[in-house]
Order: sequence, then C-alpha cells, then structure tokens
Amino acid sequence: MDDLSFPALAAWANAAIFATAGLINFTAIRSVREVYERWDVSPGFYRPLGLIEIAAALFLTMPSLRLWGVLLAAPIAFGSVVMLLDHRNYLYAASVVVMMTGLVAASLAIPSTPEFVFATPQKGLVQYAGGSSAY
Repeated sequence: MDDLSFPALAAWANAAIFATAGLINFTAIRSVREVYERWDVSPGFYRPLGLIEIAAALFLTMPSLRLWGVLLAAPIAFGSVVMLLDHRNYLYAASVVVMMTGLVAASLAIPSTPEFVFATPQKGLVQYAGGSSAY
C-alpha cells in the first residue's frame, strides 16, 4: 500500500469521487437521465461514461496503474468543467476544478519504476522490475 503522502491521499480521494460518479452514471438514476436530456446529451451516454469512471477509479487506487487512471480521469473532469460552465453551473465547475488539482497531485504519486513483484521462493529472493533484494 502507498505511504500516506499527500499525492497518494489525493489519488485515493479522486478514486472515491470517480467511483461514486461512475456508479451514479452507470445506474442511471432518474435525475441523471433528466439532466442529460435537458443538456442535450445523447441517450445512453451515461452508461459508458460510468464504466470509464469506474475504471479510472480502480486504476487510481493501484500505484502501478495510477498513470492510466490519471489519463482516463483528466479528460472526463475537463469535459465536466466545460459542460458545467456551458450551462452556467459555476459553483459545481469550481469544485470539479479543485478535483482536477487533486489529479495533478495524484500524478506525483505515480511510481518511477514498475512495482510488479516476482517471487522465487526456492532462492529466497524477490525480483523487482528494477533489481532484486532478499526478503
């Protein structure tokens, strides 16, 4: 698990936000459908968006896949800001901008080397992608 640094906490907070938004979009509760209809968004757009948000949330929780989570989450957040500003929901847009700064912070928690571990119990050695160490 990550150390409790600010970038790691920002990644987990964004993961929670994207997981919640993804579940809301995927389940397509009535209020979500009404908002999308009122904003002239094509019907059925919310389900694929919900799946992508859930995938971004899952990727943000895993340090080795965090880059993919940021790459999935950033365009969704940017599109949300544009759509909210277009419909004059400035306060909501400002909160999404704050969330986007959390994505920038989460990008600092991306490990510089892969964290996949290969264990070889016969030799008592753990093989990391960048080298090896005894355990």
